[in-house]
Amino acid sequence: MDYNKIVTATIEVFRKCDIHSFPIDCEALLKHYGYRLFSYKELRDRNPELYSLSLGYSEDAFRSGASKIVAYNSDRPRGRIRFSLMHELGHHVLGHTGLSNQNEKEANAFASHILAPRMAIHYSGCKNANDVARLFDMSFEAADNAFIDYRRWHRNVVIYKMSTVDKAMYAHFYNKEQKCFVWSIHRCDFCGRILYNSSEPRCTICVLPSIPKKTHIYYHDFDENDRILQRQHLKWLYDF
Repeated sequence: MDYNKIVTATIEVFRKCDIHSFPIDCEALLKHYGYRLFSYKELRDRNPELYSLSLGYSEDAFRSGASKIVAYNSDRPRGRIRFSLMHELGHHVLGHTGLSNQNEKEANAFASHILAPRMAIHYSGCKNANDVARLFDMSFEAADNAFIDYRRWHRNVVIYKMSTVDKAMYAHFYNKEQKCFVWSIHRCDFCGRILYNSSEPRCTICVLPSIPKKTHIYYHDFDENDRILQRQHLKWLYDF
């Protein structure tokens, strides 16, 4: 299988859809490419004939390029659904026509790489498949395969350095402001502050509720830029 072809296709999607953080929104990507999404149950009610065709094709997901429809089995586990949706997007992006084992292998590889690029696995510090499954919202089976392939990729980079497509992947996720490869961007669910490369739902300031009341807080332990927010939070939380 052509590794460069698969990874180049994922980079193209990341660029077109302005993806700079994981886990990705699979439904949003398909909609960007003009697809309407239906569960098999919804399709059964809307179009019984197409539902029968879909179920006969696959128990996981089905894509109709002509109708621009992707249907999926909502009874499957979340991680498996996400992989199936990206498998179908892979068929579209890679320009597959007809059924073949090669097309299926390429679509599977595309789904794996777009859900968890090997470089993103590296910079997120994943130590095992469980980490990959948690950070990239994948099934354990898919995460295990991705982590095994990551180790192969990492050995090649150590020996042969980064390839052209690896450099393109790095360039896309390199954040000039943060001066590093960024794999996660989200807001603190308490104060709304932007967090980079963090798997925690809250920033370091907003985890202060775990500190017992009357505990002394030494401001020199924190970044100067955070102190105003820290004082506000302390006032809210401890009535200072």
